[in-house]
Amino acid sequence: MEKFLFVLGSNWKLSLAELDNFLKFSEFKGKIVDYSANIAVVRFEKLHEEKYFINKLMELQFMLGGCQKIAKIIDFINIHTIHEAFPTKLEKHKLIERIRKEILTIIDNDVEEIFMRIRNESLFYAISIYPNFYDDKYYSEVLVKHFLPFLNTGIMHILKQRRAKKALYYKYPKENIESGNLNPIFPHHLITYGLFDRNRAEIIFGFTEEGVYIARTLTCDDPNFKKKIDEGRPHKEFKSSISPKLSLIMLNFLNLFEDRQNKKILDPFVGNGTILMFALIEDFQIYGTDIDHTKVKNTIKNIKWLATELDEIIPPELDQKIKELDISEISKYFEKNYFDGICTEPDIGPFFTKKPYYQEIKELISNTLEKRYELIFSEASNLLKLNARIVIVAPIFSTLDGSEVQLNITKFAQNYGFKSIPMLDVNRIVNKSDIRLQFQKSQVKSFIDTKKGQIVKRKLYIFEKKG
Repeated sequence: MEKFLFVLGSNWKLSLAELDNFLKFSEFKGKIVDYSANIAVVRFEKLHEEKYFINKLMELQFMLGGCQKIAKIIDFINIHTIHEAFPTKLEKHKLIERIRKEILTIIDNDVEEIFMRIRNESLFYAISIYPNFYDDKYYSEVLVKHFLPFLNTGIMHILKQRRAKKALYYKYPKENIESGNLNPIFPHHLITYGLFDRNRAEIIFGFTEEGVYIARTLTCDDPNFKKKIDEGRPHKEFKSSISPKLSLIMLNFLNLFEDRQNKKILDPFVGNGTILMFALIEDFQIYGTDIDHTKVKNTIKNIKWLATELDEIIPPELDQKIKELDISEISKYFEKNYFDGICTEPDIGPFFTKKPYYQEIKELISNTLEKRYELIFSEASNLLKLNARIVIVAPIFSTLDGSEVQLNITKFAQNYGFKSIPMLDVNRIVNKSDIRLQFQKSQVKSFIDTKKGQIVKRKLYIFEKKG
């Protein structure tokens, strides 16, 4: 069976969970057989057997929110071999030289699978190294400063030996190489440099605890598409708006992978419509509510704009599907058991530019948020079909007192007949020796999505309606 390498998003745990969920429940059946904080190695059950499997990978890439790139794995080198060839301290020079030659021999056998034709061709390639963790000293001191230059010049020499007309490689900024502070090339570089052309390639060297996977990138995320939707829509709110990638991840955890055009999705706190816009892109039937009249109107305008941009028909009766309603009134407007899924980030109060006091947050939670979340599950118990899911965000507040405050929404869910669903099946993930890469059952009930310095963190939960 062939293996494929998935480059994970910045929130690697959430990205890994989304990917595993996809591989378990969607038509893209498979399993993650190895991973680090940057990559996942996937073995599909049948996808690789299809004649046009690359088209299926492109479809998968489009649907995933937490995946940057997908590459076909060509070879693997044991981690001990890498450490012997590139030790932290240079000793045993003859041994190092011999093993480095062995590595080049392995790569020499791989280049014909990377490039369809070499002889008399003008070739261009970019090397991307994905370590276990970017803050590993071995990455900054050895892989960036020594392994990368070795690969660049070594592969160029191999291609010229094979009678390539020209062989050039992507040159990273010198200051980044010298400092060891280097990111692999981003998806937009792949598009800019035409690295999907037959005579061009991104060659990934993806590290795990076991070794390094050599892979050629087949498809990547299109950040310009998501950026255009996020920034180009008529109405936007960047201060607290949920990101396009997180919207996709949440929608995927609804586990509605088949017959999407007939699945009804509700967002009871539409904001400016980010979740619904990406639900529309993913072919769902979209419904939304909000108590704020302006937000409802802005969401409708944004969705009409999106449909026009996509050259698609504006969803019929849109003004009836996105309504100005309080959370407590939704089940009066829609039929019982009407929806196949609820995906939402509720209004969590004011946007904080400075850390609030602990007592201020405790009052916000007890006076407002607890009642709001209880109403959400009360309404969801009427609105959702049996076994349908609600994927929801709850806040974690960083306070001036130094502590973090969060509310327990699980108790509300359970009171209204919902079961908490782990976001990652730990039985499907290989065990790792590095504690930073390990998953415990208690740690996968929810995942946090945050950026550095963020006062309000997002905590994602999945609940399923039971009888």
